[in-house]
Formats: sequence, structure tokens, C-alpha cells
Amino acid sequence: MIIAGTIPIEGLELIKGKPILKGNKIIINNKEFPISMGTCALIGAVLKTLEYFDENNIHVITAGDIGKGDGSLKIYDALKEVDDDLLIIHYIKPKISYIKEIDFSPKIIADAGGMYAAKAANIGDKFHLFLPDVGELAFLADEKASHPAYVRGFISEVDNKEVPELIRRAYGKSKMPKYMVVKGEKDYIVEDGNIAEIIDSPKIEAMECIGGTGDTLTGIISSLINCGYKTKDACVLGCKINRILGEISNVKPNTQINELIYNIPKVLKFILNKELF
Repeated sequence: MIIAGTIPIEGLELIKGKPILKGNKIIINNKEFPISMGTCALIGAVLKTLEYFDENNIHVITAGDIGKGDGSLKIYDALKEVDDDLLIIHYIKPKISYIKEIDFSPKIIADAGGMYAAKAANIGDKFHLFLPDVGELAFLADEKASHPAYVRGFISEVDNKEVPELIRRAYGKSKMPKYMVVKGEKDYIVEDGNIAEIIDSPKIEAMECIGGTGDTLTGIISSLINCGYKTKDACVLGCKINRILGEISNVKPNTQINELIYNIPKVLKFILNKELF
């Protein structure tokens, strides 16, 4: 299992290695990074989910990028040599020609920039799973937009009530993966363009204020798939886990994402035992 994504640190060279979670830091090759950064929050969620299943086969490909694209290009080049079974492409600057050169034989999950690049290159059907929020879904539904900033007004002015129509439009107008999870007030699990399930409880409003909860959801679902769960089941279970994390952590608007991440094994134990019996 490989996680590929940039870290917003200027001048950080390409790093490839096994990550370690220690306190509020992710450590890769003896270099420390705050878990609050998007890619690091995803890594932390993956590590704590895999910990529950006694798994640790995870590698990270990362580099520094503050929007110039230099670090992203290094990651794209490194991805040409990837041959693992599961690849997560996360925060990365969209580069159409580069993403087309990736080997699509593994299952590839895309969030954030990885998803933007896939859609802009019109190769979304080569991916296994997208995890957009409602705003990103509007981008996926606009077949003429090459970036979320360019979504046409009649599509971009949406709310959660219009999510089913946006899903229908995205799958009708653009090439999309078999699976999608639309993250938001309600989480929509999509299979082959159809809404398979909606997860809307528990509803913890403070979760909307905490940066990184979308990253943790992507990490949890990806890890469950890596551990052998069928994709739809992993998506449903991951959405439930992420919501219960907010409840069990008694989150407030100033709660830090690492507090939720460290509770993942506790929630897994609770929810899996509950579903088993």
C-alpha cells in the first residue's frame, strides 16, 4: 500500500519510506512532519487503522510543494515505478500528461489533487475510488471544467439536497471510477453511478470545523480496502467510523485532528464487535 502526496514545505526533496506515528508527528526517514498537514493526517489515519489489524505494510512517497508544482512532478516521476496492489494519490498538483503515465493495474484511490488530475485528463474510469466533498463533486459534474475554480455558476451554487443530481450528472457527463464517496453532512456511497447507501449519523456539527477529517476518512476507507474489505463495505464502514470518531472524541471546534486519529482503534473495536454480535 502506497500513499503519494505532497507536504507544504518549500525545498523538501523527494522522500520514500515507511512512516511512523509518534505523538503529533509523522516520521519518515528520520524527518518529522506535523500530523496536522493534510497528507500527514491521511498517513496517521492509515497507520492507526492498520494497527488494529496488525498490519504495517505501508510506504509513502512525498515531497515539498507550496503550489509551484516542483514537488508534485517528483512524485509523478516516482509513481511510474509503483507496482503495489493499492495506491492512494492525495495532495498533488494536477498534471494531465504526467498522470496518464502512471501504471493503472493496481487499485488507485484519488482524493484532492489526484482526483482533479484524473478528471482533467478524462481518465477517471481508470481509478477505483474518488472521495470528493460536495464542492469537488460539482467540479466532477461539470464536464467543461478543468479545475474546481472554473466550475460554471449554475453547477457550483449547490447544497447537499442537490448531491444526487450532481452524482447523476458526473457519471453521465464524465468518466468516473466504479466507486465514489461524497463526503459531507450526509455521506453518499456510490457504486456504478448509483447511490448504494447514505450515512448520516451520528451528526457531529463540530466535525465540520476540524481540518483533516476528510483526510482521515480517506485513510480509514483505503486501509479497510487494503485489509481485504470489499470496496462498498469499506466505504460504508469507514463513514461510520469517521463519524463515531467525532462522537467518542467529544470534539469541539478547536479539537486537533491527532486526537481523532488516536481513537481509531478504539472505534474499530467498538463498531466491529457491535456489528459482529
